[in-house]
Amino acid sequence: MKPFIIGLYAVFIFAMITGLTVAYRNAEGLVEPDYYLKQNDWFRQKGEERQLGLEVKRPESIRQGSNELTFVLTEQGTPLSHADVKLFVGNVSNKEHDLTIAMHETAPGSYRARVGVPLKGKWLVRMDISSGKLNTSRSWFYDVN
Repeated sequence: MKPFIIGLYAVFIFAMITGLTVAYRNAEGLVEPDYYLKQNDWFRQKGEERQLGLEVKRPESIRQGSNELTFVLTEQGTPLSHADVKLFVGNVSNKEHDLTIAMHETAPGSYRARVGVPLKGKWLVRMDISSGKLNTSRSWFYDVN
């Protein structure tokens, strides 16, 4: 019985060390540094969005391969022109294919970018919008099949 209990302790210690090692190596940003400060800023940005009446029309879906993504931005029904708009596209389970690119205004309030989605799975698309009165971001998740 004593060897069994010693073996059980050894397996437990091995499992704990293995679990801690895997958790440390694969943290991948699960903890946000300065969360409180960023969250206060987020609430301020969302308040500004509501005051300005920001609306974003986004693509319905994205697919594997090359995508031409067009977003339409309006403030209280009028196009939001001459904004600095960046687009982040990243796979939720793999940081290897993350991409951030500048979007180009093709018509007043209409911003377009070409992005490649090499893998199937869940993808995060975040749009960072900066204009004279506004500095905010919007995020969406897409399932790529």
